[in-house]
Amino acid sequence: MSAPFLCIGLTLNNNGMKKGLSSVVLLLICTNLFSESVEVDGIFYELNTTDHAATVTKMTSGNVGYSGDIVIPEAITYRNRDFNVKSVGASAFSSCTGLTSVTIPNSVTSIGNYAFSGCKGLTALTFPNSVTSIGGYAFKNCTGLKSITIPNFVTSIGDGAFESCKGLTAVTIGNSVTSIGGYAFKDCTGLKSITIPNFVTSIGDGAFESCKGLTAVTIGNSVTSI
Repeated sequence: MSAPFLCIGLTLNNNGMKKGLSSVVLLLICTNLFSESVEVDGIFYELNTTDHAATVTKMTSGNVGYSGDIVIPEAITYRNRDFNVKSVGASAFSSCTGLTSVTIPNSVTSIGNYAFSGCKGLTALTFPNSVTSIGGYAFKNCTGLKSITIPNFVTSIGDGAFESCKGLTAVTIGNSVTSIGGYAFKDCTGLKSITIPNFVTSIGDGAFESCKGLTAVTIGNSVTSI
């Protein structure tokens, strides 16, 4: 469906003009409702037709979620228009228990809240260097994940981002991360060691709560609050 327009007409009387001069100004405000939801090659997107950006979204038809190995493209074409895939939206893959791996392209800059939460079958995930933020609870309860490397361009790890990832044994945090959210790695019982890089200034409440297997933690010299 093409993006509709919302138009509002306002009539304004102007009595502040010079004597003998009157005017009526018709102000027409037209706002382009510039997004639409589409499916391209089995993946659902929200398209922003203004900046030609696409966000991966949750399936909107049928009861079956994404499954198997998913490869997100850098760009898609829809109705002869090209869109760059810029983000994985909130809850896009949430509770897709049949999902086993996801390839995220270099065009993606953000992972939304709860984007992959509850994907218990997810065993392989690689973040591209383009990602700068990981949303809250983005990978909560992804119990099949074994290791995670957070790239150097990520600046923040959201609250509960990897909470209850019980199979997670190794985490590498990139050098650009400045904050680790509360409960980010809570209940990651398989995690054995972690190094907090020097640029991290804050670690949220309970970030490593109930990490019963954690035996070694190295904290960088810039941390000012835990």
